[in-house]
Amino acid sequence: MRRAGLALIGFLLLGFAEPAALSAQEKVLRVRIGSDITGLDPAKLFNIENQVICNHIYNGLVRYEYEKNGAIVPDLAERWDVSTDGRTYTFHLRKGVKWHKGYGELTADDVKFSYERVLDPKTASRYQGEFKLVEAVEVVDPLTVRIRLKSKYPGFLNKVAAYNQGFVISKKAMEKLGDQYATNPVGTGPFVFESWSPKNQVVLLANKEYFGGAPKLDRVVFKLIQEETTAEIALQRGEIDVFFALQNAEVIDRLSKAPGITVQRRTANHTINAVLNSTYEPLGKPQVRLAIAHALNLKALREVFFNGLKGQPNWVLTSSFEESAKDLTEWPYDPDKAKALLREAGYPNGFRLTITSPTLQPYDKVAVVLADDLRKVGLDTTSRCGTSSTPRASRPASIPRATRASISCWRRLRSSSTGPSGSPSTVRSS
Repeated sequence: MRRAGLALIGFLLLGFAEPAALSAQEKVLRVRIGSDITGLDPAKLFNIENQVICNHIYNGLVRYEYEKNGAIVPDLAERWDVSTDGRTYTFHLRKGVKWHKGYGELTADDVKFSYERVLDPKTASRYQGEFKLVEAVEVVDPLTVRIRLKSKYPGFLNKVAAYNQGFVISKKAMEKLGDQYATNPVGTGPFVFESWSPKNQVVLLANKEYFGGAPKLDRVVFKLIQEETTAEIALQRGEIDVFFALQNAEVIDRLSKAPGITVQRRTANHTINAVLNSTYEPLGKPQVRLAIAHALNLKALREVFFNGLKGQPNWVLTSSFEESAKDLTEWPYDPDKAKALLREAGYPNGFRLTITSPTLQPYDKVAVVLADDLRKVGLDTTSRCGTSSTPRASRPASIPRATRASISCWRRLRSSSTGPSGSPSTVRSS
């Protein structure tokens, strides 16, 4: 599953395996990922695997304090000031923060370059809208950057936090590497990108000059193992130390009983969503969308398919968020009402619908279950697998104090931290 709980932290730092081929002194953590990376450029970043790895490499002006309560705390900016009208943020950067691979020290020019690049239509950043209220990014001096907003926005610090568009990149590195940057990222974080072997693994090395303190690990190896049963065997054989993104209920049950393996569980802070394309004429009608909601037997999906391991979400924010809606419930399963709504919308005989899912388990199989429910109310539904970058989890972009623990798995493996927090993961003791 997605993340390790706080109780796991010391164990991860001390209980990892050391392959015989490596030096007895080298401390290596091997983490299973279910999909290959597609690129590590923050302006175009997507997919959990890409985001997890980038959280080792980059920093934002601020970050979420995952090891405590998710509050916003300093990161590259050691402090900041907000004008009385709430429209101007002045960030004071840490002195002496070094870029990886000899690209010099962080300056306000890098911050300006990073955020203006996201705003530039030529970049085609998927996060351009996150900065839609930014009027200007100004360099006051080498260690001071001022961001002026078009209007007051109390949640603005979330936009410059260490997450997607908030990551700061090296201007010098981007200008030098160009199109090659996405597979040769340069950051200021606790780990340095060393290599990527497509369809195999990603290797990160410890940044001994990290401003937050050198990591306790020498390297982290993210090994691509798509099939969960294969990853299960790899964990039991000692070929990996952490089973990330575990979803299969049967695998979870077996590993829970396996000697030398710990399964960590916690309340989820993300939801699995079915995203409807409202530009497709039938789905543009509210009655049709409501019919689909009533047609899906989500309770059975949770209890049977996921063996009760998934909870019922009230909204895109789960109960782990302070901002979650407590007074909302899901639409009840009611196939007859779904059929009536389809007739009301002008589709008494249904229509054709295709559900596209990521190839990663269990989403590919969930799509099959959903398609079967929809066929029962008269929709000619098929399912197919698309790329692994298909949206599969909701992670709100600008919720004050909302933690992004699902994206920062293992980032806290460094000397200055207590570790990540998250939902069930498995680890092997040595």
